Amino acid sequence: MQTNLSATNSEETREIAVRQGHRDILGLFIYMIVIACLLVSKPVSAKAHDTIANSAASQTADPNKSASEFNHHIAGWALIGIGLLALAALLSPAFNFQKYLWPVLFILAGFFLAVWSDAEIWPRGNLSWAWLFQHDAEARQHKIYSLLLIAIGIVEYIRIRGLLPRFWKIWAFPVIAILGAGMLLIHDHGVGSGADSPEAQAYLVNPKLDVDGNPRDLIASNMPENSGSRQNDAMSTADVSGMPMNHSQMNMDMSSAPHHHHMTASMVRVERQHLWFVLIGLAIAVFKFISDSELFRHRLIPWMWPSCTMLLGLMLVFYRE
Repeated sequence: MQTNLSATNSEETREIAVRQGHRDILGLFIYMIVIACLLVSKPVSAKAHDTIANSAASQTADPNKSASEFNHHIAGWALIGIGLLALAALLSPAFNFQKYLWPVLFILAGFFLAVWSDAEIWPRGNLSWAWLFQHDAEARQHKIYSLLLIAIGIVEYIRIRGLLPRFWKIWAFPVIAILGAGMLLIHDHGVGSGADSPEAQAYLVNPKLDVDGNPRDLIASNMPENSGSRQNDAMSTADVSGMPMNHSQMNMDMSSAPHHHHMTASMVRVERQHLWFVLIGLAIAVFKFISDSELFRHRLIPWMWPSCTMLLGLMLVFYRE
């Protein structure tokens, strides 16, 4: 009898310690959200305003603007669908079968982002993935986001099937979500892909096409005689392959050149929207953690993370650059 009582007390003590640890982690999450709020509410400095004003006149339209906004909108509709399906599964047992569908939406959104996120990268463009791994940081981050979406979908499907250990059931989704939200803080739309550089010609999937997948012959026939091409797109593949590829010299030249990072109005708008995405993404991670760990037992807790997912989806649908 005393042994059973001692075992029960030990189990209760361990459960209390686990819950206390979860509360400490929750406090860390809330602290991260507060930091994100401060970043979001940070006013644009007078210097940034001056830079925006000075560069507004010379600002040209980004040819990738519509495609980038389209990618964000598709991701937004996918998140809205995920939130609706998750809420429907909570609303009634009749919709319980739909809980298997929203992880699939995560996976499909990830594959879409992997294939369609960057105009110059194959299969949408003509540059191989070796180019983004070595030179294009923005495209590389897009592919990492796609892997995170696919990972969340797989993890959640396994969790719904009841095959995920308790530790991963509680931690997998929040950790992946926080990683994705944190990467948005260093995601820079203002950095060029470098696809216009002569070095990119060595990474073409089809040498007969330019980096965007357009036929070279057609571009040459439509080009005015005295106008410049897209950074030597008309250059033959043989000439490019014969060029010495001195990466170290290129890096030295780039590092020695002065960098003037001008914040245009579009870049400030994108940065502000990304900070809001970080905030909502952290909220999704926190509420999913609370729901799966049963840290706080309240009937509204399971509804919070799907609602925040739908909110993030709406923000992506209305995303503008």
